[in-house]
Amino acid sequence: MNIGVLSLQGNYSEHLIKLESLDLKPIKVKNKIDLFKCDGLIIPGGESTTMSKMLDFQGLRESILEIKDKIHIMGVCAGMVLLSDTSNYNNLETLSIMDFKVNRNGWGRQIHSFNQKIKTSFSDNQFIGTFIRAPKIVSYSDSIKCLAKVKNEPVLITDNHHLACSFHPEYSNDLSVYKYFFKLIN
Repeated sequence: MNIGVLSLQGNYSEHLIKLESLDLKPIKVKNKIDLFKCDGLIIPGGESTTMSKMLDFQGLRESILEIKDKIHIMGVCAGMVLLSDTSNYNNLETLSIMDFKVNRNGWGRQIHSFNQKIKTSFSDNQFIGTFIRAPKIVSYSDSIKCLAKVKNEPVLITDNHHLACSFHPEYSNDLSVYKYFFKLIN
């Protein structure tokens, strides 16, 4: 199983470390040659506008859209924004891979970052999720399944092919979100 981490901007290094701790050899995805080696791709947290522009600058937007049905993608925070079909931001073009909409920084600005216990539908364990300028899901279609909520708001969703989360699983000691992603791939 070849897991890539989009490594253009943002918190990609923490995902690389987490994957290495699971005895995987992650691929640092910086171009389409790296991308086409992947069975799964993690789009990390960061600044979604910058990431969107970097996708275009590196010629990766078209490549991701070309293989989105062949690989599985996990979007974390800014990665969630990019997976969404949100279109109300002038300076951001999302990938529109999953049928949901978000409000960027919907959980608050940087100063409002917080940790919260999360319980998923696929694990008996609770873990602490870290929310940093996290996107808030404002709507999603019937093709989307909610896997976890915080304060009765969805924070982890799937379309049974891709996965998107508002929080940062790379900061948790719990590996259940990664393991769920690996199950999607396998």
